[in-house]
Amino acid sequence: MEIFQEPFVQAGLLTSLLLGGLCAYLGIYLVLKRIVFVGAALSQLAAMGIALGHLLGHWINLTPDAFAYLFAIGGAVIFWIPFSNKKLSKESLIGFVYAFAGSAAIVILSKDPIAEAEDLDLISGNLLFVSNEQVMVLAGVVLVVGLIHFLFKKEFLFISFDSEMAQTLKLPVRTYEFFLYLTLGLTVAVGIKMAGMLYVFSSLVVPAVIGLRLFNRLSLSIFAAIASILFASVIGVVFSYIWDLPTAPTISVVNALLLFVTLIFKR
Repeated sequence: MEIFQEPFVQAGLLTSLLLGGLCAYLGIYLVLKRIVFVGAALSQLAAMGIALGHLLGHWINLTPDAFAYLFAIGGAVIFWIPFSNKKLSKESLIGFVYAFAGSAAIVILSKDPIAEAEDLDLISGNLLFVSNEQVMVLAGVVLVVGLIHFLFKKEFLFISFDSEMAQTLKLPVRTYEFFLYLTLGLTVAVGIKMAGMLYVFSSLVVPAVIGLRLFNRLSLSIFAAIASILFASVIGVVFSYIWDLPTAPTISVVNALLLFVTLIFKR
């Protein structure tokens, strides 16, 4: 328990609990709609935005975080737009964006002395170095996303389970999908700099798979998904502190081990 008396450990754990819980919840929709790799592509876009923000932000008076929001939300809007090119599938477009944005982020960071001086790590993040201001921004995003999903929970679930039936009933499916993609973009943008791409993507996928594998009832699946990442956050922070490991990847590994356990015992 002495570990959690350290202020930086408290901030890192709180960040992981808030961000991980939100990602686990949104991941349920990604898995149900079979758009898991949209989360990966948005993570790469947000990382590219932060890299560009460090390199160009001081010239146009925009912070790296602002670039992350612009790129992640812009990417969410692009993926939301219907894609009907018969020679190029939407999955191919997502794969292209993932590869291009990830590669571009690395190239940009390699030529950015400011990012190097700040030891910016967009892959594994720096959970134990988040500021109080970052935690407050994250809490604000959690409230906004939570409010949107509280207002449209039934509609989001309906379009995720059976989009064709929702269209038959004349529901504004495209409008609800836009808000769903918007909340995903906000979540990825706010989390990428604090926790890194690996943590954000794994938290969007692994907990949701755990929850959906353990329970057939959706409410229980959501509860299990969030519980798994909360448990992994506590254990991961302890292990990373004791063994001097990168915190966010350690949490992701613990959560992956939980998935392996469910695969073994829940056949």
